[in-house]
Amino acid sequence: MTIAKKSNIKITVGKHSGFCFGVKRAYDLACVNSKDCDKIYVLGKLVHNKDVTCDLEKRGVIEIKSLSGASEGTVIFTAHGVGPGLYSEASQRGLKIIDTTCPKVMKAQRLAQNYVAKGFKVLIFGDKKHKEVKAIFDWSGKKATVFDSFDELKRMKLKKGGRYCLISQTTQNIEEFKKCVGYLKKNIKNFIHFDTICPSTYDRQGEIRELAKNNDVMIIIGGKESANSHRLYEIAKEINPRTYFIENEKQIRIIWLKKAKKIAIGAGASTPDWTINKVTEILRSCPLTRV
Repeated sequence: MTIAKKSNIKITVGKHSGFCFGVKRAYDLACVNSKDCDKIYVLGKLVHNKDVTCDLEKRGVIEIKSLSGASEGTVIFTAHGVGPGLYSEASQRGLKIIDTTCPKVMKAQRLAQNYVAKGFKVLIFGDKKHKEVKAIFDWSGKKATVFDSFDELKRMKLKKGGRYCLISQTTQNIEEFKKCVGYLKKNIKNFIHFDTICPSTYDRQGEIRELAKNNDVMIIIGGKESANSHRLYEIAKEINPRTYFIENEKQIRIIWLKKAKKIAIGAGASTPDWTINKVTEILRSCPLTRV
């Protein structure tokens, strides 16, 4: 946790802000291979962050929406993972594959695959439209059921005598997941669950809760499409009404800082350090935080 003092103003940057292990690994692999490959593509966005996307474009990494967009060369599968069919399709097209699927995501994929094969009804707690969740669903043979809230789970018609296995998107809300586990334990006799939420998510969400309690203003940095960044914002906003979501330093509004003595910064797992540093510098230089 970094603390910058200006007169009686304190600016704190959460130590769990920025790239998680999976995102850093994917970004590093993309950067290294962009130097060595003649033609290199990424299937979808490597991460949900505009600054990172622009950086990769400058390095010659071409974003494609489907494998038909790459006639030859190398394709990167993102940290969010892809379904099993895309590995076969890439091979059939003669494309080399750089698989940056996060190991934590891969664990959830294999659990979905294995427990469907064992005859369990697999339940996936996650955002239905998110790439990671779609990939996990594909690994289940498209037999799993996806739900995105505790309230939705309670509305589902589950068979008390059925066999159910619960897993989660790696960046889901931890407290919501615990509620789901408690509810299913109480209502389903043959129930098993795996906590597939990434340890980084536990650290990040726990820290955001503390920062929101102990600061006058909270600023969360993340991409518009970043589910985990928006989740941090929702958690902080529930605790501290003076919580604001931005993509980069250009979106800071001085009015947010009025009468603030303590300001905290948090950032999603796909937010690069260079963006966090720029936001910190702008806050330090704002009239309300200058000596």
